[in-house]
Amino acid sequence: MLASIRVFAESDRVILNYRHLRGDGEWEDKNYPVRLDWTNCNFGGKRVWFLCPGQNCGRRVAILYGGGIFVCRHCRWLAYPSQREVDYDQATRRADKIRKKLGWQQGIFNPPGCEKPRGMHWNTFSRLVARHDAYAKEALDEMARRFGLFKDIMEKGPSRRD
Repeated sequence: MLASIRVFAESDRVILNYRHLRGDGEWEDKNYPVRLDWTNCNFGGKRVWFLCPGQNCGRRVAILYGGGIFVCRHCRWLAYPSQREVDYDQATRRADKIRKKLGWQQGIFNPPGCEKPRGMHWNTFSRLVARHDAYAKEALDEMARRFGLFKDIMEKGPSRRD
């Protein structure tokens, strides 16, 4: 698909001129007026925001998403990747974030590092290791439950040799 967009600025709005090549080979032009709003910044100046032109929306947003009309992520029903994560993915991501802080190799199946990063307090190191271990355990427990691992052991109990 061939398309282009031009922006025309006015004092209280911008007009998005979207031009695209339709399936029949004809060019189609669409104009989308988008109102603007300003907020004061903490250290002076102002920040400009789009007011979502979606029906009954009007949210103050920094980004508009195209596709038919230009609207905010809420009107487009878009989710952040973390909102689509299953429980064990979230716990794994959090454990990996801590592993990065500690200078360890990413991945909960990799062995933990053995040294405290230089300049890090022992209390901070101990707290991060404990939090990492809790997230890793949560992820592994959820994976085992989700994939039915160890299910037979849980139901039957440990096997005994005679």
